[in-house]
Amino acid sequence: MPAAAEKTIAEVAALVEHYTDEPDNLILILHAIQDAHGYVPRESALVLSEKLGIPLARIYEVITFYHYFRTAPAGQHNVVVCHGTSCWLAGSTAVLEAVRRHAAANPQITVSEVRCVGCCALAPLAFADKRICTHLDEEKTQKMLAELGRLQA
Repeated sequence: MPAAAEKTIAEVAALVEHYTDEPDNLILILHAIQDAHGYVPRESALVLSEKLGIPLARIYEVITFYHYFRTAPAGQHNVVVCHGTSCWLAGSTAVLEAVRRHAAANPQITVSEVRCVGCCALAPLAFADKRICTHLDEEKTQKMLAELGRLQA
């Protein structure tokens, strides 16, 4: 067995043991895996399925239901677009589409959509590498994306 596989098995087994008496231990374990890797690797999900006796499909139901979890490593840059009601009414759909188009051409950018960040008076808004960009319109969105491009160089 390859060393990486043994390491994954040992890591997941330790987490299962640690959270064995906790209700909803699946979510707690998935959080721990994501915290360790930045995402939930398929290998970890497979081992977790075996250790908990839960079908792999059920584990992926949980992973894909919660926006927090990732199934692939994040890019070097992260853009989170608020798409809550206030942001949506103020034009976040156009912002989200522009950011997704930009990210499609640049795999170093990961795009996430959230429902509300509680800054409705600043709508529409996004976080670009944890920097808040507010009152976004087409020009400000392009400026935000250009800044990410400069950071990559």
